[in-house]
Amino acid sequence: MTFPKGIPVAHATETVSETISLAKLHPEQARQNFHALLLANPNYFGNLSESSFKAVLSIQGDTAFESIGCVGYNPQLEQLRAVINIHQASGYSGGICTSGSEEYVRFYLSYDNGATWQDQGLQSVNVFDVPGPKPLDYAVTLTISPKEEFCFFQNLPMVRAILSWNYPPPAASPSWTPVWGDVVDARIQIEGFELILLGTLLSEAKLKLPDEFLQAVDLSQPIQTAKAKALSPVDLHELYANTNVPQHRYLAPLLSSSAAVPAFAAQANIPQAAPVTKVSAAKPKAIFGGISDIDIAGLVEQWLNTNGNTSFESLDCVGLDTNTSQLVGVIHVKQSSGYSGGPCSAGSKEFVAFWVDWGSGWEYVGTTSVVVHDFTSIPAGGLEYNVFLPVDLLSHAQPCYDGAKTATVRGVLSWNTPPSTTNPYAPVVWGNAKQGLVLVPPGPVIGEGQQVPVLSAVGDIEISKIDASGRITSANAITTGAFFADAPFGGRITLAGAISNPTVGLKYRVMKAPHGSGLFAPVTNEPIGLPLVINDFSGGVWTQSDVTLHADPQGYFTYQSTSVDHFVEGNQLGVWNSTPADTGFAYDLRIDLNVDGNSAHDIHSDVVTVLINNELPTAILSPTFGECGKLSPGDTINGVFTATATDFGGFNFTILPSGPANHVVPSPESGTSTFLGGAIADPGAVNVAFSLNTTGMDVCGYSLTLNVTDRTNVNSGQTNNYNYASVGFCLQAPTDS
Repeated sequence: MTFPKGIPVAHATETVSETISLAKLHPEQARQNFHALLLANPNYFGNLSESSFKAVLSIQGDTAFESIGCVGYNPQLEQLRAVINIHQASGYSGGICTSGSEEYVRFYLSYDNGATWQDQGLQSVNVFDVPGPKPLDYAVTLTISPKEEFCFFQNLPMVRAILSWNYPPPAASPSWTPVWGDVVDARIQIEGFELILLGTLLSEAKLKLPDEFLQAVDLSQPIQTAKAKALSPVDLHELYANTNVPQHRYLAPLLSSSAAVPAFAAQANIPQAAPVTKVSAAKPKAIFGGISDIDIAGLVEQWLNTNGNTSFESLDCVGLDTNTSQLVGVIHVKQSSGYSGGPCSAGSKEFVAFWVDWGSGWEYVGTTSVVVHDFTSIPAGGLEYNVFLPVDLLSHAQPCYDGAKTATVRGVLSWNTPPSTTNPYAPVVWGNAKQGLVLVPPGPVIGEGQQVPVLSAVGDIEISKIDASGRITSANAITTGAFFADAPFGGRITLAGAISNPTVGLKYRVMKAPHGSGLFAPVTNEPIGLPLVINDFSGGVWTQSDVTLHADPQGYFTYQSTSVDHFVEGNQLGVWNSTPADTGFAYDLRIDLNVDGNSAHDIHSDVVTVLINNELPTAILSPTFGECGKLSPGDTINGVFTATATDFGGFNFTILPSGPANHVVPSPESGTSTFLGGAIADPGAVNVAFSLNTTGMDVCGYSLTLNVTDRTNVNSGQTNNYNYASVGFCLQAPTDS
C-alpha cells in the first residue's frame, strides 16, 4: 500500500488509536460518539428518568455547546420562533463542507399554566464546526394553529421549547431532558378570532335561536369579526389617566410625527405665555392632539430626554433562520399596559430595523414589526414576541471550500415609531439595539446584480440532504418537522428557492426530465395552477393572502418574491404532482429563469434528482379464527401478519373501540425500520406470528387493525404511504351450560 507524502506510517508494534471504553469516555469523546453510545445504552447519559438501563456518564441539559437564547411568537402569522446560540468552534460533527449535525427544537403549548402540554411540532437547523468569535445565532420557525378566543378574553398560554443536539426530542414528552441542549419556558399572546362560525358565536354568547330560525339559517357560515380600531390621542389620554404610563410614552408617535414637520407649533395650540411674576410661575398650557390643558414644554422635554428606554420592551435576541432565509428578532414585552389599547383595539407596533455587515460596513435590509396590546395583567416574566424579515443570502454566499463566512446582524427596536433607515446607531426613544453573529450558508459566488435561480428545497427537504440517486439521506422537513431517512418522494412535491437580486416581472418555470436524459419539459400543473401564500408588509403590519398563478403557454410563472415586504411563504416556486406511474423512476428537477423571451437563453438552476415511490405498503392480517370470530373474554387470538414495503417504515396494531379494550394490545404491538431507530430491515415483517390475550377486555364487538407505513416523503413532509388490514371479532359473555 502506498501512503501520501507527509503522512507518517505506523509500525506494526505501535498503537494507532486508543482503545475506547464505554465506561471511561470523556464528555468530548462521548459527544463525538453520541449515537453509537445511545445505541449501546439508551440511557448512557442518564437523561431517561424511567429507563431500566443504568447511566454511565451523567450529562443532562448541558448548555456548554448550545443553548436557547429566546423563544417568541408572532400572533399575526401564528409562528413560533426560537433563537439558538452556538458557543463552541467545534463539536458539531464537521466543518462547513460536511453534513455537520442538527439542532432540534420541539415546541409545546400549555393553556393551564403548565399542568398539561400540547405538542406543536419539531424543527431543526443544520450546524457546523466554525472557527472564530462566538456565539453564532441561529433561529428556527414553526407555524402553528393555536386555540383562539374572542379578543376580549386574555389568551396568554405558556410555550416550552426543548433544544436537543443531534437527537430529536421525542413527541408528546414535555418533561423530557436533552443530553446536550436546553429547555426554556415563556409566555406568549394568541390573537383573537378573525373569523368565527355563526353557530359558535351563538353558543359562546349563550343565545338559542327558535327552531324556525335554526331551519332557515346556516350555522356553519363564517362571520368576520369587527376590524380593530386605533385609539386616538384623546382616547389614550383617558385610558392611561391615573396609571403609571407616562404621557411622553403614549403620545410618543404624535410627538415624533409632529416634530418631523415644520408646522410642529400648529399641532399644539399654545397661547402666548404671560410674563412670569412673583405671584404666578405657572407653565404655559396647550391643546395638543385634541387634548386640552397639556404642559407641552414639559412633555417635549421628557420626550427629548428619553433615549433607549427599555422599561416597557426590549429586543433580547437576533438570529438567522437559514431554512427560511429570514432574520429573526425576539422582543420581551414587560408591562401590562402602555401599548395603545387592549387586544380588541389596533394596539401598537414594535418596529425592528435590521442591518447586516457582510464584511464591508452596515447595509440596511429593511424594517418589520409585530402588533402588541395592553392586558389586564400579564405573567411576572412578561410576554415574548418575534419579528422576521427576509434577507438575500444568495448574493453573499461563498463556496464551502473557501471557508465559513459570517456576518454581523444589528436589530434596532423602536416602539410605535419606525427606526432610522439611514443610521444603524440613531437613537430611539422607546427600545434598544441588539447585535449577533450569523453564519451565511455556503453557495456559488453570484456577481453584483446578477440574477440566478437557485433551488433550496424539494419536497420540503433541504437539497443538501438529497443524494445523487434521489433519496433523502437523513433530514427533517423544513415546514412540518417530519423526519425522513433513506427515503424517496411521493405525491405532491413542492420546489422552493429564490432568484438572486430579484426585480419585478421576472419569469421562471419548473422543469422536469427523466434522470440523466436531459429531456427537460415544463411542469405547469394546469388548469389548477400554482397556489401560493403571499406575505405583504404594509402600514407596519404583515398580512397573508392566497393567490393562484397560472403558467403562460411556455410554462412560465411570474416571480413573486420581489422585496423584503412582498414574498412567498416558504419560498415556494412550484409543485409537481407525481403519479403511481412514476414509481420506481428518478427524475431531475430544476428552475429556469427567462432573460430575453428566448427559452434557449434561460439561466438554469442547480439540478436536483428525486426518486419516486407512490406504491402502497402490503398489509395482511390472518388470525386463526378467520373473519368475525366469536370468543369469550380471556381467550387468546393467534395468527400471522405481513407488513412490508419497498421502503419499510413501521407497523402497529390498534383495537377499536379503545375504551372497552382497556389498553389490551397484541404482541408484538409495533415495529420500526432500522433506518428509523428500530430493528426491522427492508422489506419489513413477513408472516410474523402475533397473539392477543383478551383477558381484561370487556364484552363487546371489536376490530383489530394492522397499520403499515413506509418511509416515503409523501406530499412534501406531510405523511407517508400507508395501508392497513382489519378483522372483526366479538367477545361474548360465557353462557351457562
